[in-house]
Amino acid sequence: MLSALLWTLTLGSSQAAMALPVSAVQDDSQAIPPVDVAPAGIGQEPEAGFNTSLSFDAGFTWQFETNMNEPGKLSHGRFHTDGNVRMGVAKNLDIVVGWRYQYDHWNFSETATWWTDINTVQLDLGARWRIDDHWMVFGGGQVMWSVEERGSWSRGIIGGGAGGISYAFSKDLIIGGGVGVRSQLEDSALIYPIVILDWQITDRLSLDTRLTTGWANQSGAELVYELTEDLDLSFAVVFDYERFRLDSSGPVPGGVGTTEALPLALTLTWEPAKDVSVSVYAGATVYGRIKVTDPSANDVFASTYDPAAIIGFQGAIRF
Repeated sequence: MLSALLWTLTLGSSQAAMALPVSAVQDDSQAIPPVDVAPAGIGQEPEAGFNTSLSFDAGFTWQFETNMNEPGKLSHGRFHTDGNVRMGVAKNLDIVVGWRYQYDHWNFSETATWWTDINTVQLDLGARWRIDDHWMVFGGGQVMWSVEERGSWSRGIIGGGAGGISYAFSKDLIIGGGVGVRSQLEDSALIYPIVILDWQITDRLSLDTRLTTGWANQSGAELVYELTEDLDLSFAVVFDYERFRLDSSGPVPGGVGTTEALPLALTLTWEPAKDVSVSVYAGATVYGRIKVTDPSANDVFASTYDPAAIIGFQGAIRF
């Protein structure tokens, strides 16, 4: 299931698919306004400019209790906060420094408590270069630590990088792609594609692969409809994948936990002021799976789980 989804969705970090703004498309017979929609990879923030800026957001998601395929039940809550500083170092070049902290709390019942509280810290560094009025390239690297409470942080390090290119056909359509690589705990490196799509279908309807709410650190696509100038309604399909080091006192000491989920969600986003937004969302995880691996890379336990309802909220501000 995972391998198939990876080739249709980008399973990458937010820094990997760096978004580059496009300048005006020139035509000898008619001047076309500057392209004001930036190409953005999965998990990338929507606005992209070559000036110094700061963005910050925080949110919480709750997945209600559901039955596993193997005996047992589970539920899951996630808090995240992230941000980035964008520094324009030249007319067509900027550097982006990003960070993310994520706290996942899992409840297991009628089965072993495979893990409980997971802490993930992520640091990103990327660069974006506008070649001309159509072409842009991006690249970056990432280091992260993902560890259960009381686990070994030195054994929970994950690193990688990515790069790619995008092309602006017009101010309403930008397409691109790339490739990334990321290490995995007790497994071989993951090589994944990057998909970039930013399509303004109508004045009010758009489709893109930049996710800014919910399970926004992972892969997916979002269809957005502008209800009013300050209110948007969107539908997102996301693939979430996590791999983390377990503590030394659980059922599998020093092992690795893996989670996969496919949430679908409707989101209502309100912008009470410029560069400030508040979102609430609800939906369901239609596919979910957990796996436990021992320190020798042997799978100890694996189970899918039934669809589960999710709700959440998020706030964001940009300077």
